[in-house]
Amino acid sequence: MNDRKLTVKTVTLAYFSGTGGTKAIVSCFETQFVKSGIHVNVIDISCCNTYHEEKAPDLLIIFSPVYAFRLASIMEHWTKNLPKTQNTPAAVISVSGGGETSPNTACRVHCKRLLVKKGYQLIYEKMFVMPSNFASQAEYQLNLQLLNAIPQKVTQTVTEILSGKIYLTRPRVPDRFFAFIGKAEHFGAKIFGLSIRASKACTQCGLCERKCPAKNIRLQNGVPKFGSNCMWCLKCIYDCPHNALSPGVLKFSVLKDGYNITEMSDKAKTQCDAEYHPSGSMLWQGVIDYLRK
Repeated sequence: MNDRKLTVKTVTLAYFSGTGGTKAIVSCFETQFVKSGIHVNVIDISCCNTYHEEKAPDLLIIFSPVYAFRLASIMEHWTKNLPKTQNTPAAVISVSGGGETSPNTACRVHCKRLLVKKGYQLIYEKMFVMPSNFASQAEYQLNLQLLNAIPQKVTQTVTEILSGKIYLTRPRVPDRFFAFIGKAEHFGAKIFGLSIRASKACTQCGLCERKCPAKNIRLQNGVPKFGSNCMWCLKCIYDCPHNALSPGVLKFSVLKDGYNITEMSDKAKTQCDAEYHPSGSMLWQGVIDYLRK
């Protein structure tokens, strides 16, 4: 497929965001497209789980965090239920804490296949990196640099898409296998969700019930009870204002100091000129490579 300038008057940005990282990237995309004179329709699929537009946009971009080597199951389900179209351009943006490295290079494969089956023309895909909310994090200064890099990375991506650049990756073969077995995460998520309990610090405010994207939480006599539809997004645990929720199993996945993307973003703005000097660990090499591009 040859690169050619893309004529875009309307763009739809459909996203799922558990703890706010993907949402922050989508907001920046919206700002950049508006600056380019393009009408933008933003869909938070956790609030609107079906597609209601009467006419297909000139461009559809799907955004999702990476869960267990593939996009979030809620996003894959939403994509599967899209109405048929004919050659509507589409792009897929994944968001991870580790970068475009193994075993995540095949994370977008299934969603891309679903889009093609619906008649979309894949023109672009990319991995964005945000501070990790799962199990472990990169050094704090590196996280701040990731947040400060969002506008530049988004501007570059939007410019490439509108200029007609075709960018589709070829995942590593072993990573395709990881993406396939990633469905096992759905079973792990059920176990994780069922094990969550509220401590005596719970004030029965109901915030977790209202904010759960999987509608997996209900209040019983004022106490949150968790079902088997958990996606392991960790939103309820990190967003609880009293730190009252904790899992009974798979506790390693929860950061002991919590996760607040708003606080980190505010901190990043005050340290925009600070430089990160790698400690020598290869664990976050994918993040470092992402920042250097």
